[in-house]
Amino acid sequence: MTEPQPTLYLVDGYALIYRAFFAMIARPLTTRRGENTSAAWGVTNFLIRLLDRRRPDYLAWVHDVGESFRHQAYPAYKATREKLSAELQQEFDRSVERIEQILAAFRVPVVGVEGYEADDVIGTLATQAAARGLQVVIVSGDKDFYQLIGPRIALLNPGRGGPAAVEEHWVDETNASERLGVPPERVTDYLALVGDTSDNVPGVKAWGRRPPWSCSARSAISTRSSRPRTGSPASAPGKRSRVMSRWHACRVTWSPSAATCRSRSTSRGCGSARPTSRA
Repeated sequence: MTEPQPTLYLVDGYALIYRAFFAMIARPLTTRRGENTSAAWGVTNFLIRLLDRRRPDYLAWVHDVGESFRHQAYPAYKATREKLSAELQQEFDRSVERIEQILAAFRVPVVGVEGYEADDVIGTLATQAAARGLQVVIVSGDKDFYQLIGPRIALLNPGRGGPAAVEEHWVDETNASERLGVPPERVTDYLALVGDTSDNVPGVKAWGRRPPWSCSARSAISTRSSRPRTGSPASAPGKRSRVMSRWHACRVTWSPSAATCRSRSTSRGCGSARPTSRA
């Protein structure tokens, strides 16, 4: 009988904290002293549910640390995101402190590398752990992680509660193409073409997510061996042809690197996931 593979769960920390913090922003949970505990309550419930339902062998909580290389290469990266007011920022920062205390009580390590986003650290740990025979589960709703899905790497979208509740969703090789319409190995190409408004990644002009352009992007990716490699966009006849001729140029612009989860050759300095406690 084949022994089950040990499981490593990697949680996209700030994404989950933001989701929990804003889920009840209109009527937040507060203590008698007025401290906003919505995020702490949401994360605690999430951890209890994850440990009870999934029973991971190893678990790590991954955070962004400092300004990433993407901000340095492209100052407008994520510049369109709405900033929190001073009061909300203070409440959010306090929530993060509380959550780190909760994670310590659960014996869940907080992992991060200076100058890298959680996506990059998760990508590094996921690929290294999968290569060593672990079954890796990335806990996040971020579409960028679809590029990592493979034989030993799956994705768990934790869903959300509240009036507009969304059930958690499991994604592996069998259904990885459903959301974006392209397989994992083409996700970076697709995002480079259509761009990402949430991160302010430009993509290729006039080739957005709405049909028919998004359909054309998928078609171009599926037949990328026939994409034009010479000539300038301005010289191509017709709008569609001009856009198509920019395919190769797009591959050498900044957009693909912004959409790629960059893996480091070593996870030194990342910390290590610890075995979860068993009752």
